[in-house]
Amino acid sequence: GMFLEGDRWRYQLREGATVWDYVKHPLLSLMYYLYKLSVAFSWKFVFILCTAYGINQGMGEEWSGFAAKFYMADHLHLSPARAAAARGLSLVPWQLKAIYGMISDVVPIMGYHKTGYMLIAGSCGVLAFFILFALDLSFVPGILVFIVAHFSMASPDVMIDAAVAEKAKSHPQFAPDLQSLCWGSLGLGGFFAAATVGYMQESIGSRGIFGVCILTGVAILVPAALGFLREKRRDPSTIKPICLSCKQGLSDPLGKWVFYVAIIVTFVSVFLGFFAVFNESEHSVIINGSVTVFCAICIIFPSLLYCLSRISLVLAKASSFIFLRGAIQPSTTVLFYWYRKTRSNCERGYPCLDPGFLGWMDVAGYAFLFVGTIIYQKYFASWSYRSIFIFAQVLLVFVNLMDLIWVTRLNVKIGISDKVFLLGEEVLGPIVRRLSEMPMLILAAKLCPSGVEATLFALNMGLSNFGVSIGDYLGQALLGILGGVNPPDFNNLAVFILLKSLTRLLPILLVYPLVPKGSPLDDAFDIARRFAGEDEGSEVRARGESAIPLTDLKLSSSDNIHMHEDHERDELVNRDDVGGVAVVGDDDELGGL
Repeated sequence: GMFLEGDRWRYQLREGATVWDYVKHPLLSLMYYLYKLSVAFSWKFVFILCTAYGINQGMGEEWSGFAAKFYMADHLHLSPARAAAARGLSLVPWQLKAIYGMISDVVPIMGYHKTGYMLIAGSCGVLAFFILFALDLSFVPGILVFIVAHFSMASPDVMIDAAVAEKAKSHPQFAPDLQSLCWGSLGLGGFFAAATVGYMQESIGSRGIFGVCILTGVAILVPAALGFLREKRRDPSTIKPICLSCKQGLSDPLGKWVFYVAIIVTFVSVFLGFFAVFNESEHSVIINGSVTVFCAICIIFPSLLYCLSRISLVLAKASSFIFLRGAIQPSTTVLFYWYRKTRSNCERGYPCLDPGFLGWMDVAGYAFLFVGTIIYQKYFASWSYRSIFIFAQVLLVFVNLMDLIWVTRLNVKIGISDKVFLLGEEVLGPIVRRLSEMPMLILAAKLCPSGVEATLFALNMGLSNFGVSIGDYLGQALLGILGGVNPPDFNNLAVFILLKSLTRLLPILLVYPLVPKGSPLDDAFDIARRFAGEDEGSEVRARGESAIPLTDLKLSSSDNIHMHEDHERDELVNRDDVGGVAVVGDDDELGGL
């Protein structure tokens, strides 16, 4: 039964429990778990948290991301390179999460810092998915609507994370439970969507799935309109003018540097997205690739080092690694064009996989992401950051080289069917990704100084997402340089896979210059001291950078940490998705992951 242990409610089986007690135990445990959170925060807050993470993000990302690939191929008739550029532009909202938080802090809507923005996001989601469902859009309008759709899923994540952080501060004993609810809702929503999306694609098509996605916007619009977030409305007389609030924010010795980086990332990501899509000059491939490299190496990287080193040099280098790690690994959805079921692919002896099977591939991915988390916690949590990243990158090379076996049809020659071979790769890919993503999340959180935890953590996750988009743009350029990697012949596809696989070794060159020596078990001071010597460690301690409690590390439904899975199993899963850092209790209290 349920009993009070200290200040926390717990539920456990009574002595002499029967078989029936064990059968109903999981359901009753969940009921008691939700009950105690509802008593502490109200059922309305628990409800909107579940709908925001489980329906809006978990289901919304999986359904819309899966349908978008078919929509771009079948309705917009985009080539793999063109689709990579379009996808990079549509994912820009996930790179601006720090900006959402800053704007909501400075500009309340009708006296609310979060609820008003949730209403805007929900309305945008309903409108965007209705347009995708009802109208036969051309290329440019379609991409613009996709941007709005992703905004409707990216911005509520920031608002809910901030609300969870506030609740964790006022009720620190419930901080792990709140985070478990976030993770659980996100995972269950994504798992359910993955199990159904393949059959939905076969029965109602991509536009039909967009119609179902309207519900993901309603899932946050209605609860927010009914006040489920339980946000107190500010007295209009206490609201400062926007200019004064911005001036005060820029006077913060730490926050202003985070703001500068967020602004730079915003402008560069928007520019690159539109430039990659709308530059159709004669040498657009070379120009796009050159501009992308210039922006990444000559603008973003120096900006990170200059601005964030004003907070901490170890933070600046680690944030640079988080960005560059994805930026120097080209990725595209060209394999999706090659293995999906079309008449041309089937006639040429390509895998010809139907949408139903592709959906179950995502289900397997979710299951083995969980396995990867367990393996990380059990075997790799004590490894150093450098060892984990190097080991993971080497494994990624071999996982990507499995695609080379696939596209050369060697697996068929030795008697292994495409579906069996692909499921084998689906087992390895998510596990390897999780081995590198978990320490990256922990490193990003631990290096966030007190006072700007949530904003800086959101910035780091936005940088990770931006790095993946840069990789998409570079993948587009690589496809163009090779030429012929297009349906129906897919010439040079094996060469592209080989080059793409070898680029997974490049982040290893960045590990020793940018990644600290510590391990996920070390606190921020030890990491800084080991990486930069006693002077840097003293500087960090003087600024109050102790071990930051980690209570709001969250991955997006597609992994995605808010990664957007493209079945190549080689991307960082980061869109999504990811939250901020909540400081729970005293500075020396360590929250649970």
